[in-house]
Amino acid sequence: MSLEPPPSVKYRLCLNENLFLPRELVAEVVREAAESVDPRLYHDAYGEELAERLAEFHRVDVEEIVIGPGADYLIYLLASYSRVGGAVIVEPTFEEYRRAVQLYGGRITTVLLDDDFRLKPERLKGAAASIAYLASPNNPTGNQFERGAVEDAIESFRGIVVVDEAYAEYARYSMLSEAIERDNLVVIRTFSKAWGLAGLRVGYLVTNRRLASELKARGRVFACSSLSLKAASLMLERWEAVRRAIEELKTVREWLRRELTKIGVKAYPSDANFLLVRLPVDSGEVCTKLLEKGIAVKNVSSLPLCDNCIRVTIPPKPIAEIFINALSSVLEQSAL
Repeated sequence: MSLEPPPSVKYRLCLNENLFLPRELVAEVVREAAESVDPRLYHDAYGEELAERLAEFHRVDVEEIVIGPGADYLIYLLASYSRVGGAVIVEPTFEEYRRAVQLYGGRITTVLLDDDFRLKPERLKGAAASIAYLASPNNPTGNQFERGAVEDAIESFRGIVVVDEAYAEYARYSMLSEAIERDNLVVIRTFSKAWGLAGLRVGYLVTNRRLASELKARGRVFACSSLSLKAASLMLERWEAVRRAIEELKTVREWLRRELTKIGVKAYPSDANFLLVRLPVDSGEVCTKLLEKGIAVKNVSSLPLCDNCIRVTIPPKPIAEIFINALSSVLEQSAL
């Protein structure tokens, strides 16, 4: 089944792209990247130039960074540790962790969040596995776990803890600086969300030198294209534009949450660029009716604790108003 919404969709609010960063700015970066690389030539094998830029940006050492073609690649690379010992997955969460572990034949142990989607670190204590995945901010719930709870989980788990921070630019804090200090922490970041380069597929992770060296040895050389790497490097120079887009999104995010509450649905607090919304009616039917109106959202009701929930990417306010009106209309029809 394709992840892409059908061509008839006018408003794609299901894949968590950054709809606030001006397309013209991204196009300018891609043109500049295309002019500065020669695609006939192999580039640096592990994305060293981008790693150097990121090391300066995050104030870490270049040997503590691993580059990959999207965060998904790094999720799968880390899942190789689950082949022996298995993996713990904190749910509800991003479905790709489970698929990655299954690819390597790893045993999966599920740990649930509580009913308010809070992380309970004691539930990881004693779990026998080589690696644990948790996303903070979490997908699809949108909330960032309390820092103390994340730290307790890292300290109580014997294996590697992967903290996926795909949405960290929208959140309250990051564990990135702690990743280089701890023996068992890996933080994943991506250029697909706040940085607006979802189609170019660039991700990276930060960890201690030992784990970074191991992961490079397990990964592929020349995994990213030279164009993607250069575009990511150039986007780092546009941080102020990215930051402004983030702040604008946060404003619309809180406005949209308030408006959703007014029409009788529960929109959970979010530290990401999307909202988890619990509906008073069947979420599958709502998604179908919204699709008929040209709006694609993601039905996440099959995930644990997410009955009748949808996930909605935060769009610019004019589109958010169209979504609110459409959802209100659908809910009114469902109540008849």
